[in-house]
Amino acid sequence: HRVDRRQRQMCIRDSFMTVCSVSAYWSDSGQSVLYILRKSLVIFLYLAAIIYVVTVAKWQHIKFFIMMLCVVAAVGALVSLCYQLVVLDESFGWRTFRIYRMGHGEWIDLGYPVIAGIYFALFGVLAASLVALGQQNRSQNLVLMLVILVLLTYVFLTFSRTSWIAWAVAICYLMVVFRHRATIALATILACVALVMIAIYPNEIAVEVTERQLSGRAQIWLWTLQNFLEHPLLGHGFDHSFWPETPYAHAHNFFLQVLFEQGVLGLVCYLFMLTSVFVGVWRYREDKLVLAAFALVIYILTAMMVDVQHVITRPGLFWSIFWFPLAFTMGAVNRARLAAFRNPYKKAS
Repeated sequence: HRVDRRQRQMCIRDSFMTVCSVSAYWSDSGQSVLYILRKSLVIFLYLAAIIYVVTVAKWQHIKFFIMMLCVVAAVGALVSLCYQLVVLDESFGWRTFRIYRMGHGEWIDLGYPVIAGIYFALFGVLAASLVALGQQNRSQNLVLMLVILVLLTYVFLTFSRTSWIAWAVAICYLMVVFRHRATIALATILACVALVMIAIYPNEIAVEVTERQLSGRAQIWLWTLQNFLEHPLLGHGFDHSFWPETPYAHAHNFFLQVLFEQGVLGLVCYLFMLTSVFVGVWRYREDKLVLAAFALVIYILTAMMVDVQHVITRPGLFWSIFWFPLAFTMGAVNRARLAAFRNPYKKAS
């Protein structure tokens, strides 16, 4: 029965990638079905590797790996900040510049501020999840707090409102679910930072709220829904050209992007994939690692409501942004399932 369940979950995850791959056949992107299938296969192996490691590895090794990921990300962010603010003499202010690269050649260049914000904020959520678990000593918690502080500064200077909101949602989730002193302190610090920014830049924030608002996304979403109706079942195809008369390259909402490219069939497969994760999290909701990992899923799904274009790509940013949170959460669920099987009369911890 357990084997059948795992096979069903794998089929659900694979169905979305398969539909995306096949849809390249009727797209105008020029990419072949075989090419997209090859990328999907590599992603599948990436998912399988992470799920396996999180399922069977010792917790101390997993914690060390997470901390190293967060520290490396923070070092990259700190180097970029120092180079931009000190060497290039960029001024620290509201939209005086938007950071997304180090500024020296192509080092630490993420291509666009919004993507840079989403990418680095993910590691901030990962560090906050580790803090929420409360299984570190004081020195480790201090390192994680410094990591979060550095990443918070970087993400602020991207001026990616998507990252700000998604990170805040994930922190609120961790605070409500764990009610750990360190998590509450972190949420309080973030709230204080937000209040200080409002006090320092009241006019600029008022412009963001009253004038910039969704930055034209409402019109993009409306156009996407109107054009989805031309091919409602199967969509226009993978990476099909999007609104050629405008500079907009995608729907700025991944759910609508899937609906536009793969139609209702693709959206159903995508929702099934997410549902399989939600069901696993709910079933093992007493396990702390499962709840902490789910913060990553909440973060990326919030961000994908207004950004993220494609997730079936060659190895790169979107593997970390989308596939890593899903794989890590599924690994945590499998780990809890394995623990429950070994100790059927003991509650997950």
